[in-house]
Amino acid sequence: MRKLLPFSWLAVGVLGCGGVSGPPAPRLIEGGGVGDGKISSALNVYVTDEDSRAVLSGASVRVGESSSATPCTVLTDSTGLAKFVTADCASLKGPATITVSIAGYSPVTWIGINAANVTIPLKATVPVAVDTATASGTISGWASLPVPPANHQTLALVSYSQTNDLGDRRNEIAQGMRNVNINGTNYPIQSNVCVINAAVSDCAWTLTTRTGQQVHYAVIVDQYDNLTPDLKTDDTYTVTGYAIKTGLDFAKGDMKTGETLTMIADADMQTFTAAFPSLPSGMDFMGAFPALELGAEGRIPFTTPALDMTHTSTRVPKLTGALAGKAYSLIAQAQDATDVKQPATLAWLHDVDVNSTVAVSNWLPPPSNISVLSGTYAFSAVAGATVHGGEIQNMLGERVWGITIFDGPTSFTLPGLSPDPIPVGTVNFQVQALQIPGTDIGNFKIDDIKQKITAISSDVFTFTHQ
Repeated sequence: MRKLLPFSWLAVGVLGCGGVSGPPAPRLIEGGGVGDGKISSALNVYVTDEDSRAVLSGASVRVGESSSATPCTVLTDSTGLAKFVTADCASLKGPATITVSIAGYSPVTWIGINAANVTIPLKATVPVAVDTATASGTISGWASLPVPPANHQTLALVSYSQTNDLGDRRNEIAQGMRNVNINGTNYPIQSNVCVINAAVSDCAWTLTTRTGQQVHYAVIVDQYDNLTPDLKTDDTYTVTGYAIKTGLDFAKGDMKTGETLTMIADADMQTFTAAFPSLPSGMDFMGAFPALELGAEGRIPFTTPALDMTHTSTRVPKLTGALAGKAYSLIAQAQDATDVKQPATLAWLHDVDVNSTVAVSNWLPPPSNISVLSGTYAFSAVAGATVHGGEIQNMLGERVWGITIFDGPTSFTLPGLSPDPIPVGTVNFQVQALQIPGTDIGNFKIDDIKQKITAISSDVFTFTHQ
């Protein structure tokens, strides 16, 4: 079974009185973003937790270039707000460079921000556990499915629709185990799996799920062991059907039982065909999948089987019945090799016509000429990119400093922080280019622009930090 590697990334008005305009009142932008006109006499910066969205008090907010002799630094108050005014901060003017840091979080630097209200989310170095709920049930008609032939078994993997954020930790909740009893002996299987073989037919699944509105679904496959029952790495999985349950909503700690997924009839399935351009130079692997876009209920990725340059068609549910009014997208990723993630490029086609071939027209090239020299980070910009971003990562690929560049510079330095968040030794500087049509970098919400991304490309430079 071909498996896609995750792509990681992977964020108006002027108040007046009596006709005299003044600085806008502080405004927290849910999820992060900027707005309310350009910086003039004041700047309001809120700092929040990237996952929980809770405000962070005591965060250090610095306005000014790292080389500035008079940077301004303010700590956020109990509401997560740091306020700057020109009377106290001579360097306060736009576009500005803002660096935010606090213990327990990776610092963030935004370069080229020119908005009076800014909300910057930070990622915790040790994130708290995500909120979960539990559902259990079965699949209608499971007991009536035929027993597969020898060396085969029918499996159903029950899952929940993902959130609309690529890379969200809530989309990767670990599942537990349960026992299936065969002739008085218990055999452990994953708790969200149903199974039919010559010895057993069992579909009493339990799913650990996220909170919020969602859809539950099952991918039903035929598993063939290729006559090597002791070596599961070469098993073949063929999708034979799907089951689904819409209209669900869970709060933290919910434990709901008796849920039944309904199998989707073959007459309610259709072919999804994609076409891809030649891979960019230096990239030899690609994978793609259609995704069912459910609005507030999230997204279902149809990753099995993965599409690639030679496998360009799969089967997906028709947009009828409970799925009427929904839409499909296509997410395609190319990278160096199956086990080498960089350089990479991702294309995301929104609201595609499933009744025609869905064609990726081109790949966004990755940033080039990436370098780190004497504390200066540099790269060559990608033509057509809306913004560029960067991460300094440890050798586990974890973010230790996040950078987003809004107004075009391709060379920058970072302010000194104590303690230094960048570990001594070998680290990576990853640079990303993002294409987000229709985005005003002076007025945006991160939640909104995440849904407008059409391309992301990246490459990495490894260096030694002293």
